[in-house]
Amino acid sequence: ECSVRDMTSKLDIEDKCTYKALTYPIKDKKRDVKLGIDYLESLGVTHIQLMPVLDFYTINEDDPLSQYNWGYDPNFFFVNEGSYSRDPNDPYKRLFELKELISSFHKRDLRVILDVVYNHVFSVSDNPLNILVPNYYFRKNPDGSLSNGSGCGNDIESTHHMARKLIMDSIIHYIKYFDVDGFRFDLMGVLDVDTINIAYQEA
Repeated sequence: ECSVRDMTSKLDIEDKCTYKALTYPIKDKKRDVKLGIDYLESLGVTHIQLMPVLDFYTINEDDPLSQYNWGYDPNFFFVNEGSYSRDPNDPYKRLFELKELISSFHKRDLRVILDVVYNHVFSVSDNPLNILVPNYYFRKNPDGSLSNGSGCGNDIESTHHMARKLIMDSIIHYIKYFDVDGFRFDLMGVLDVDTINIAYQEA
C-alpha cells in the first residue's frame, strides 16, 4: 500500500509528489538505497495498492502541497486526482500521467490495485449526485436523516439501481482505460452484498 504523494514527497527531485515522479528510477547513491518505484520493485511483491487516486475534495489542486490528505474524502468517481498531476488544469494530463504510472508498474511485473472509496462522499449538500437527483444516491435512516455507517456523515445507497450502476461503470472505466488489475474497497461493509458480488463479476 502506498500513497502517490508520500512515495516521493521527501525526495529532492523534479515533479515530486506526482504520478510522474513515481515513474522515475531513483537511487540514493550515498546510502546505496533504491527509492520510489525502484524501491517498490525491490520489495519482491507482486501487487502495489495505490491509496485513493480518484478525485478527492479537500486538496487545492492548484496548490497541492499547502494541505495534506490521503484521499478518503471522495468527490468524483470518474476523475482521477489532479493534485498528483504536473498540470491539474489540463484534464488530459492527469489521465495520461496515471496511465503512464500504471504502465510503469506493469513493465516491472507489478500489478496495480486501486483503493476506491465508493461508500460515501465528502459532502452531500454540494455533491453533484445529490444536486442532480436529491435524496436518491444517499442512504437515509427511518427518520429521514442521512445514514452514517461510514462515520463520514453519509453512505451511498448502493441498493438503488443508478447508484449501483455508477459504481460498476467506474470499475469498468478504470479497468478498460487505465488497465487496473484490481480494487480494494474502502469500508466495503457499508455497501450491500449484491453490489459487491456484481462488482466482482463485472471486474
